Amino acid sequence: MRKDQQESLDGGWGWVVAFSGVIVYSLVFGTARCQSTVLVPIMNTFETDYSSVGWVSAIVSAGLAIGGNCAAQLMPRIGHRNTMIVGGLVAGVSCVIASFSVSMLMLDVFAGLILGFGSGLAYVPTPVIIGYYFKKRRSLATHIASMGSPLGSFIICPMNKWLVNQYGIHGYYLIMGGVYFNLCIVGALMRPIELSLRLAKRRPQIESEDDSKAHETEQLIKNKPFLVLVLSQIILMTGYSTFQLYIAPYAELQVNIDPIKASILFSITAAVDIPSRIIFGLIGDLKGVNCIITYGFDLMGIAMCSFLFTFTTSFTGLAIVAALLGVFLGGLSGLFYVILADIVGLANYGTAIGIVIILNGVGTLLSPPLVGKFNPKTFAYAFMFYI
Repeated sequence: MRKDQQESLDGGWGWVVAFSGVIVYSLVFGTARCQSTVLVPIMNTFETDYSSVGWVSAIVSAGLAIGGNCAAQLMPRIGHRNTMIVGGLVAGVSCVIASFSVSMLMLDVFAGLILGFGSGLAYVPTPVIIGYYFKKRRSLATHIASMGSPLGSFIICPMNKWLVNQYGIHGYYLIMGGVYFNLCIVGALMRPIELSLRLAKRRPQIESEDDSKAHETEQLIKNKPFLVLVLSQIILMTGYSTFQLYIAPYAELQVNIDPIKASILFSITAAVDIPSRIIFGLIGDLKGVNCIITYGFDLMGIAMCSFLFTFTTSFTGLAIVAALLGVFLGGLSGLFYVILADIVGLANYGTAIGIVIILNGVGTLLSPPLVGKFNPKTFAYAFMFYI
């Protein structure tokens, strides 16, 4: 590696890559967080029930898992930048086609499966290339990029409501198609350094690529620290998707909070989540700080908040717990990928992320449709927080 490329590590163009990641996280995960804002308009437009509509967001998760795994296969062949650009094209085109949907099945396919697939292709290269650009400041850079998730919620949720009110659900998807095409621009900014270029050129020259990839996957499956880390992430994502789905109805129907105030609770969590990610990013790069212990501390904090929700009987109490939850959530995403890179190494990083996304999709795939199976008048929402 040349001297000027060595100097680019932990700085230089790497910061452009990190802040470009904010846009990727905003569009991929910020949009996913705001799915609930378009469910009712979809129900009214296609005259269906909540359980059927819930499959849209669930299928997005499945598509994200498939796309993430495919991204892990594509990056060694066409590079991180090109993989992200392809993902942006797929996501944008799928949204445009979804705007012409005449049935829920068509919407499930294009606004669900294919949109999720494109998002997965665009997302996975982001933490991987950040891992190449940063070493000493990897925690901070990763947390900066992941900050896009709560930041996107602030921007996209109100934008969704305004777009649907102004242009209807079909116009909404048409405009969002244009928004998703911006992932192609972001992908162009992901300029590969020599290390990632060498990785992209080396893999296609290997005669037995499939055998090599299968060997990598087998090694990861036998890696016990990797399996434990992935298990913690699966449990976390399943529980977190439950929080996203149930916090508002729990506050409204069981604590008797005004619906408008109940909808603010998730915004409070996201507001605290943003600065918390920067703080944890700085902490993770400090000498002597054990990221694994910090990650475990965050998991226990989230579990504690889940229990505290069931003991609060006022909006003030729920708001305080929601803010506390935002503090702990701020450390999870960035710390997870920092630990993952340390455990599996950068050479297996992309494949590992693909596996993680697939396994995470198992829990999140089932959560949304199940919500529609419960009777809001009899279902004890507090039970979900104990789980």
